[in-house]
Amino acid sequence: GDVYKRQCIFHGICYNQYNSQIKCDLSKKLVKRSDYFMKKMLTACTAGVLFAMAFGTTVFASPLKNYDAGKIAIDAGLNIPTSMESDKFSVDESNSAYFGGTLGLGSNMALNYKWNQYDYEHGNTDTHQLNLMYKVLPCISAYAGYLNADTDYDFGGRSQDSAQIGLQASYDIPAFCTVWGNIAVGTNNSGYEIGLSKPIVNNVELNLSYYDQKFDDAMGDNNDLKAKGVNMGVTVKF
Repeated sequence: GDVYKRQCIFHGICYNQYNSQIKCDLSKKLVKRSDYFMKKMLTACTAGVLFAMAFGTTVFASPLKNYDAGKIAIDAGLNIPTSMESDKFSVDESNSAYFGGTLGLGSNMALNYKWNQYDYEHGNTDTHQLNLMYKVLPCISAYAGYLNADTDYDFGGRSQDSAQIGLQASYDIPAFCTVWGNIAVGTNNSGYEIGLSKPIVNNVELNLSYYDQKFDDAMGDNNDLKAKGVNMGVTVKF
């Protein structure tokens, strides 16, 4: 009887210790996941607050609507991905940056450059694109150019070029904002972006947009990269 009691006590202690360890591990996982979502929520809330502040101002300016020689618009901001997928590798997205500019050439033509960086757990993909734009209507431009996707990750690297064509359009909502978007398709890429622009001072605008991009074979061996998310930044015009 004493031996049986001691065995019961021993097994009870072991069970309690095992159960406590499971609860501890579960708590750690929940805390880690909670921290991840808190960071995402903080980033999204910050973007929302800044954009709301801009829309509360009463200063209005127009975007670069003509391609007269010497007209310049500079864009810079934060890329906040909501989804990033690879056909063969696990991709955990993280915030990164973008930069670009448009130079008016005259005769309804302009030269546009844009750089985007897509960061993830085991590497990053930088895209550089250069496009010649032509205004076919007051609010619509057609463009043609090239895009280079340069990928660097733990398993190696890959540089992929793509010829592309696309359309860009904008529409002014008086005394409120400008709605704009673009869509492109290329030999190794495709995607679209749609957004809002709100002037905050005479020559500075705040931009918020949603993008959906695909880069074919960006990681080699028929491994595509798909990225979706939000861009938030500013445009300065000269």
